[in-house]
Amino acid sequence: MVIERLENPKNWDEELANFQGGLFMTSAWLSAVSNKDIKPLYLRFILDEKPFAIAGGIDVLVGKGPARQLLFYSGIASGSKDPFLIKKCKYELYMFARKNGYQRIVLKSYDNQSYVPAKIREFKRMGRMEYIFRLDNYKDSVIDGFSRSLRRKARKAKREGAVLKKSYSVELIGKLFRFINETYDVRQSKGYGAYVYLFLPYFGRDEIVRLVKAKHAALYYAERNNETLSMSLVFSCQKKAYGILMGTSRDGYKAGAPSFLNYELACILKEQGYSYLNIGGVQRDVKHQGLKDFKDQLGTDVVASGEEATNFLNPPLSFLNPLLNLKRFLSGFKVLPWRFKKTIIKLIDLILKKRDQL
Repeated sequence: MVIERLENPKNWDEELANFQGGLFMTSAWLSAVSNKDIKPLYLRFILDEKPFAIAGGIDVLVGKGPARQLLFYSGIASGSKDPFLIKKCKYELYMFARKNGYQRIVLKSYDNQSYVPAKIREFKRMGRMEYIFRLDNYKDSVIDGFSRSLRRKARKAKREGAVLKKSYSVELIGKLFRFINETYDVRQSKGYGAYVYLFLPYFGRDEIVRLVKAKHAALYYAERNNETLSMSLVFSCQKKAYGILMGTSRDGYKAGAPSFLNYELACILKEQGYSYLNIGGVQRDVKHQGLKDFKDQLGTDVVASGEEATNFLNPPLSFLNPLLNLKRFLSGFKVLPWRFKKTIIKLIDLILKKRDQL
């Protein structure tokens, strides 16, 4: 197996669809997150002189230094389910990175619905899951999959005048962030753990503006009596959609707006011929059980995948790998008191200078 690096491929999205690749490997996404320091990367894996798999990601700096790493938001896409061949792809990617002087590889799993558990020792793995409305599978109504309580909330909101609207106006992005911050405050009051809502690496307000201006992402919002109650940023391509961000006002929670928005959005996308709506995952912390319970009641499919990352691949950063491994060990070792672990991890982070983070 060999790897080809493609420069500005013209038919990338069509090839990606053939390999069942996720939305975060599309040219629309990679263009939105690219800038002078972040370069899009398109790779093709060749087996027996034929394309076997592809991977689209970014070539980005490690921390603030000159070293660079490879980040793939959605892993490797292949039509094959053979773990042996997928392992071979990962190993070839590992060798490609080392030969080309990259310091690290990170394989995220956003919208990776064809994930194959194929572990190799060069990558450390962490399990993950996402919740997906299978819109092409619904024979009757989307709401039939909702739990009784969420069904009641969605219908009640509609009876009371709630409507769903769509916009490509960048002026609404400020309101989206206000709702997201209000949602954060509500969750904190309910005992949720701290979390970062801009969870996608290298994705912030500027990238949101680019996606919305290009009409690759839309703002869907629930409105009642000219008052916005809840809002979601939805990225879409090739009749597939991913709800990246969602925020709701306190009045919106009382009105059942999150249930209404999810229901109406799924219905609209279904009518427009979309195959699915991915509403993302849930943080692993048990303090986020409330959000998990909500998504469990939506009638979605739960799709398991995994995130993987290498240690540092080349000197001088590879000399830090013992500390990186110690940090991983302490984070997962439950016997030690958290205060003790936290102190050691803080000392390690001072040395690593966040070069292990994205």
